[in-house]
Amino acid sequence: MPGNNSIIVSLGGSFIFANMDKIKHLKTMLQRRHLSAALVTGGGTLAREYIDFARGIGIKGDKLHEIGIRSTMLNAFIISEYFGCRYYTGDPRVIGRITRTVAMGGYKPGWTTDVCAAYVCVSSGSKFLFNISKERGVFDKDPGRFKDAEMLHRMRFDDLYKLTKSRRMPGMNYIFDPMAARICERHGIEVVVTNSISDISKRMDNKRISGTVIHG
Repeated sequence: MPGNNSIIVSLGGSFIFANMDKIKHLKTMLQRRHLSAALVTGGGTLAREYIDFARGIGIKGDKLHEIGIRSTMLNAFIISEYFGCRYYTGDPRVIGRITRTVAMGGYKPGWTTDVCAAYVCVSSGSKFLFNISKERGVFDKDPGRFKDAEMLHRMRFDDLYKLTKSRRMPGMNYIFDPMAARICERHGIEVVVTNSISDISKRMDNKRISGTVIHG
């Protein structure tokens, strides 16, 4: 990725709270490489707990999505303060070129923050989306249930769709949101799924990464 001076990063909400040392590493890496970034934060446990509570008292539909969005926005605000960057609440489809680091959460009911990050890639012209979460990468089956699960270092979007058959609901976990994947596939955007900040630098330098590359 020579010549690129901006990156798009989808940060899992649960990853943020459990890995502040890695968030610090990300901040240092951006400064060292003179990069700007769009940091799109998920809701994580915070969002899921609020959504479960709201569902339990009878709140339904788009209101549950709205609760999730507001949780992601809180996480984005915290990240913006830590990175000393702009906090963006607008439409990810019109954000344009990323010239300064910006943090943002969700935007629209029915869209996960993976979808928002995919649209930021489209709007900014980026051909790479780094999905940083608690998972090391994409496995051929649930590694928590199957000891013989194997991590896939490279895979096509069609292979990802076979692994994400669940219907989309507020607060659900995904390897990578299938709606976001279709946006990326349509626009020729490569997705890197990893829990290692170092994989960002490695991929930018065209080196082998420890996570998974999803391509068309």
